[in-house]
Amino acid sequence: MEQKKGFMEEDGIEFEAYRCTACGEEMMTMKQLKGLATQYRKMRTAKEVTFAKWGNSLAVRIPHNIAYDLKLSAGKSAMLLRDKAGIKIIPKKTS
Repeated sequence: MEQKKGFMEEDGIEFEAYRCTACGEEMMTMKQLKGLATQYRKMRTAKEVTFAKWGNSLAVRIPHNIAYDLKLSAGKSAMLLRDKAGIKIIPKKTS
């Protein structure tokens, strides 16, 4: 057996598994399987958005239910970071 890293392009999910060097069959431990399941649960709550041109920049609309849950409103500030998987937006806390 050898440890193998893989990537599911259609879902954008990385995973680890063990591969049999004799037959090529791939298997996962319960810990690896739990990690994969956690990533898929996050994907289920994802919303598809479309980028729009705004001057020389791009803009994206945040769906109402996400804005409501995070208490976001027009004029509120956030930090925009590059993340391993893409972009991360962290709203600034208001006091």
